[in-house]
Amino acid sequence: MILRLVETPVPPSPAEAEEIALEAASIRPLPDVFLLPELFTTGYALDSLPGLASREGEPILPLTRAFCAREGIWAVAGTLPVLTERGIVNRLHVISPDGSIAHTTEKVHLFRQMGEDGVFTPGSPAGVFRTPWMAAGAAVCYDIRFPELFRALTLGGARIVFVPAEWPESRIELFRCLLRARSAEAQVFTAGCNIGGEHQGVVFGGGGGVAAPSGALLQGRDAAAWTTDYDIDPEDVPRMRRKIDCLSDRRPEVYG
Repeated sequence: MILRLVETPVPPSPAEAEEIALEAASIRPLPDVFLLPELFTTGYALDSLPGLASREGEPILPLTRAFCAREGIWAVAGTLPVLTERGIVNRLHVISPDGSIAHTTEKVHLFRQMGEDGVFTPGSPAGVFRTPWMAAGAAVCYDIRFPELFRALTLGGARIVFVPAEWPESRIELFRCLLRARSAEAQVFTAGCNIGGEHQGVVFGGGGGVAAPSGALLQGRDAAAWTTDYDIDPEDVPRMRRKIDCLSDRRPEVYG
């Protein structure tokens, strides 16, 4: 499986975001799956988000869905603010090769230190979805600091967890360490896609990556600026678990 991280900067206007992301996603040879960052259309313009949020039930990501259907590839299409009956949630959409939305999930943990909780409502995790290569799960940015969520996904069968993020460059090495930790804990892949460039005076700079089931970071290859491809072998999961199988060695009767 070829996974492409598209870490393009927040665009000048949300209307440009899909086109910019798809320009990177469409570089040949095409990947099997591409992953976009958290809030890739808006960034953390918290004051503006209520007016930019999509409404529940409205058509979502039309250009991306058409692109996936035309090219026959998968998209883990970052996150968007979506207005629901519960309030605005930070929602991730997975788009299948027929252009349909195959899975959604929401950011569970809100980063109060930057005021997320003043705009967003905490979301609910939605479990695991199926791809032709392996079962997958997803979490969003700050969620990576909560191993309980990742444990639930891996116990549900996920062998790769996608993590769209908007993580400042000053803490990017911590983000990469957490990707590695979440992988090593259960011998799964963890793929983190971080927003690039600068936004609202904060440097983000991309810099995400893919951690292998061993906990090591995979070496990617640049397809273009802000765009990196990774070769993922699904057999690395059972291969690593034959060496060290943390899931089988758990003792939930001791710690829950």
